[in-house]
Order: sequence, then structure tokens, then C-alpha cells
Amino acid sequence: MLWKSKLLAGLVWISLCLLSAAVIYSLPATYKAEAVILVDGQKVPERYVASTANADIQDRLAAISQRILSSSRLETIINTYHLYDREKAHLPLEEIIDLMRKDTKITLEHGGSQEHTGSFRISYEGRDPAVVAEVANQIGNLFIEENLRTREKHAEGTSAFIEEQLQQARKTLHALELQVADYKLKHKGELPEQESSLASAIARLQIELQANQDAINRAEESKALLQNSLSTAESTARVLERTQARGPAVNASSGGDARKTAAALQAELDALRLRYTEDHPDVQRLEQLLAQARRTEKAAAATPANKALDPPAPDLLQQRERIASLETEAKLAVHELEFRKAERRDILAKIAALQARIDTLPVREQELTALSRDYETAKANYQSLLDKRIAADMATDLEHRQQGERFTMIDPAQPPAKPFSPDRPQLLWLAVTLSLFGALAAGLAREFKRNVLLGEWELPPDIPVLGRVSPIAIPARARGPVLP
Repeated sequence: MLWKSKLLAGLVWISLCLLSAAVIYSLPATYKAEAVILVDGQKVPERYVASTANADIQDRLAAISQRILSSSRLETIINTYHLYDREKAHLPLEEIIDLMRKDTKITLEHGGSQEHTGSFRISYEGRDPAVVAEVANQIGNLFIEENLRTREKHAEGTSAFIEEQLQQARKTLHALELQVADYKLKHKGELPEQESSLASAIARLQIELQANQDAINRAEESKALLQNSLSTAESTARVLERTQARGPAVNASSGGDARKTAAALQAELDALRLRYTEDHPDVQRLEQLLAQARRTEKAAAATPANKALDPPAPDLLQQRERIASLETEAKLAVHELEFRKAERRDILAKIAALQARIDTLPVREQELTALSRDYETAKANYQSLLDKRIAADMATDLEHRQQGERFTMIDPAQPPAKPFSPDRPQLLWLAVTLSLFGALAAGLAREFKRNVLLGEWELPPDIPVLGRVSPIAIPARARGPVLP
């Protein structure tokens, strides 16, 4: 059957091959250009400057792709490079932008580990090889610029947020500092850290109290001594006055009073010598009084009985001056004693006040601990935010200097030498193969359509062949009409 239809099959095969070749070579060529962009790591080690823009590279690429492949960006590129001029005649702008999105592909390539992206490829397909290379490089540059802008904005936003939190923490810390300062100023002298100074003050006041008590004792002794001396001086003066007034008749009795006065002074002087030295003023004063009393005793013994009255003796005048001096000293002693007692009351009041402060120390300690706890927490928070602000400023400066993680185009797109699609040789081979099958099918269909027996091989094997008739060629002019 195939051999009998070889001419038809050959013609059909050749026709189909020629038609397929014409169709294949009439298809427009599509070129593809790729730009390889490296994800370059941070130049400064992370242990020195920690970046604040550490989003996952895949998430960052997805966000950047959404911005780069937006309608406004793609429309600008289409208008700049005059893309899809044929499609603009019958397609709206939205469908043209969708076509460009389909022709633009971003492929991630992982580095040493599956989780780390070392680079990515940006490819674009179009009909002009030079234009597709320029478009691919343009999109790659947009990715590089957008990545730098995104990282800078991220770092600046982080720095601004931390600065805002730092200002709030500074206000809180300042308010707590004022509260602690007001509390310490209000309860000055009652704070726990002042316990040692309070104890020292109490010890110092106790020493002053002991010294005051000694001064009181001395003042009381001086007062008693002065009173005794004043009594003795008054007695001596009275004796001298009676002696002067009564004359010789009373010399004997005056001598007896003088002896009594001398004896009393001697006893008092002996008592003072047990406590003080010879240089003490009281001891020296009593010695003078004793000497005066003894002189008076001698004068009374030596005066004749018939001697007339004389003017006041110099001893009487000295004794009166002595009495006036002792009265003044006695008043001063009383005044000093009262002053010492008032001083003692003041010291005791101070000791009581200091003791009351010491007793309130546990309460002040609890109150100050509550204030200090909030203050220390706010201070630690402020210090932490301050450290973070410094680190964020360094990270922002790092991004401004383009020393952080960035995209680098290591392989710019080049104009392709051959089209990406269609693959004409492969399509030609496929067309030739399909054309051959089509030609054979056409030949077989022609023979089956005739409804004739082609040869004895089509008969069953049990049917004998009686004879064979060779083909009879009938000229075309002798052929009559074909009857049904």
C-alpha cells in the first residue's frame, strides 16, 4: 500500500516539511539576557557593629521585587526602551505590564548552605538582544539601589524608634531622680546610709554630756565653796566690826571668834588640798583668808584693854571688798550652773532626737528601697536603650557608608548571540517527523478509500489462488463513464 502511494506520500511529506519550515522560520525570535547579582556580606564584622537591617534575604527580595515590578516602575521602563510597541496597538496597558512581569524572572541561587542565598539572577526575554540586555541590567541596578534605600530606611527607622524610647526613658528616669532627691532632702538625717554618722553623733553627744556633767559637778562644788567662803568672810567682817565698835572690852571675845574662823578656814583648806593642787585658785584664796584670819587673831590678842576706839582698820576694808568679790563670784557660779544644766537638757534633747531618727531608719529604708528599686530599673532601662541607640547610630552610619550587606552585579547582562526561543532545529526535526507520519497516513488513507484488493496476501490462507491477472493499462480516451 505504501509503495503504491509512494508518490503521494512523498509529495505530502515534502509539502508539509516546506510548510512547517516556513511557519517555523516565520516565528519571531525571542532573546533572553541574564544579570547575576551577588549578595555581598557586611564589610565590618558583626561583633563590632551589629546591623539593624537583618531581615531574611528571601523576604527582602520578595519585598523589593514587589516595588520594582510595580506598575509605575514597569511603565517607566516600557516607555524608556519602547517595549511591546506591537502589542500596544491592541492590548491595554495593564495586560502589557502583565506581559513584562511574565518575561521578567528572578531566580535565587543558594550559597554554601541551603539557608544562605549567595546570589540571584535577573532575566528578561524580548525580541531585541541589545534591548533585553539593557532592560535586565536596568532592573538589576534598580534592585541594587532599592536594597540600599531599604536598608538605610530600616536602619534610620530603628534608630528613630530607639531614640524615641530613649527620650521617654530619660523623662521617667529624671522624674524618679527628683522623687528620690526630694525624699532624701525631706528625710535628711534619717536615711539608712546615715546610720553610722547618727551613731557617731550620739557618741559625741554622750561625751559632751559626760563633760557637761563634770562641769555641773565642778560648778556645784565651786558654788558650795564660794558660799562657804562668803559665810567665812562675812563672819570675819562681823568680828572685825564688833572689835572696832566695842573697843577693848570685846577684844577677848573677838580673839575667840577669830580663832574659830581660822579653824574653819583651815579645815576647809585641808579638804580642798585633798582634791586640788596648791596652784588651784580656790586653794590660794583660802590660804589668803586663813592668813588674814590669823592676823586678826593676833591683832585682837595684842590690843590693850584700855585702848580707845580707832578708825576702821585696813583689814576690815579689805574684808568688805572680799565679801563683795565673793558675792559676785557666787552669782557667776550660780549662773554657770544654770547654764550647764540648760546645756545638759539641750544635749539630752539632741540625743533623744538622734535616737528617734535611728528608730525610724527601718521605715525609711523600706520606703527608700521601693523608690530606689524603681529608679534602678529605670536607670538600667535607660542605659540599655542608650547602648542600643549608640549601636543603632553606628549601624545607620554603616548603611550610609554602604559598608553593610549590599547587592553587587558581578555579571552584567550581555546581548545574546542566539535566540532563547524558538529552537528552530528542534522544531524542524519535529516537523519533519510529523510530516513523514502525515504523509504515510495520507497514502494509507488513499488506498483504504479505494475499497479494492491489493494482493493475494490479503486473502485467508485456506483460499486457493486459481490465477493471476497482470495489471491492464487502459488509455484515458478509452475509458467510459464510471458507473456506480
